[in-house]
Amino acid sequence: MKANQKGLSLVELMIAITIGLILMTGVVKVFLSSKNTYSNQQALSRVQETGRLAIEFLSKDIRMAGYTGCSSRTGVPPTNTLKTPTAFKFNFAGAIMGYTSNAMPASNGLSPAPLNSPVTDVISVRGAYGTGVEVTQTNSATEVYIKPDATTTETNGCGTTDRVSGFCVNDIVMIADCTKSRVFQITDIPNSGNPIVVKHDSTAAVAPSGNAIAAWWTGSLSTENDVFQPGAELMQAFNTTYYIATGTSGRSSLYQSVNGVTNASELLEGVENMSITYGLDATPAPPATPDYIPESYETAATITAANNWAKVRSVRISVVVASVEDNVLAEAQTFTFNGTTTTDRRLRMVFTTTIGIRSRLI
Repeated sequence: MKANQKGLSLVELMIAITIGLILMTGVVKVFLSSKNTYSNQQALSRVQETGRLAIEFLSKDIRMAGYTGCSSRTGVPPTNTLKTPTAFKFNFAGAIMGYTSNAMPASNGLSPAPLNSPVTDVISVRGAYGTGVEVTQTNSATEVYIKPDATTTETNGCGTTDRVSGFCVNDIVMIADCTKSRVFQITDIPNSGNPIVVKHDSTAAVAPSGNAIAAWWTGSLSTENDVFQPGAELMQAFNTTYYIATGTSGRSSLYQSVNGVTNASELLEGVENMSITYGLDATPAPPATPDYIPESYETAATITAANNWAKVRSVRISVVVASVEDNVLAEAQTFTFNGTTTTDRRLRMVFTTTIGIRSRLI
């Protein structure tokens, strides 16, 4: 280069630009590769976490299906004194029931409605949960008497009213001993003394159901089925339905409805489909003693006789979880599950588990 030359020649400038472009291309490729890897890992993590939680939610309640405290092993359904004991929301006669989303009972009242395209499975489990509160003295025809717990009264624990011994007015509850159980709705808890008085009036207009009768017997006589002596338990009753519906984001989500609440709870976004089969203990036939081993797994549509639901020992569930973000995969993939085919660039995984019903196993 001459001593008086200043700046760069055109050739040198073009060479510098070319080298810069090559380096920039490498940097951009590394960045895009890292971004794609991050997006894939994030989508995979979210899908795995959603699937894990979906199985956990379902398993927890299915294991407890038909739990009625000490009387769980009797197989005798609870006496139901709610106003509409056969309605979908308040039917505690069967511990577990399955449906397809396009063949739900007309009175199901689920909001939002289950997804019908694609058709998915729906499951309802009924029973009681929690350790319960001990009954301290024999009930009257209109009142149940329970023991105060360590935190007898929780001020405004039920919104605007107090929670007493773990219960709120309007709670749907189950009282049980080792031979029987009964479902009713609490209409008043007038004191926080010892014992706690729990009333079940039939005249009060309470949501979501109310009681069909005020007194479990009249006069001074009562039947054995009406009397719960000290040592019985009062527990929260539940009728929980799990199903797939369109979520607030417009994507499919797993929903949970408990005891007919007006709006079901959206649990997990991205759960697209659910397939459920039920393990039937078909042999030996009643009145012989069952062996508690499922001989076959059937869909809800094939379990037609009412007593077959009482033979269900286990439940096998498969859920499809899709990534919330689109364009996760490098190219469109075709995914088929339960007769439904989807083609897009979302990441999908199927999670499967088999759950035993504790009250129906040895």
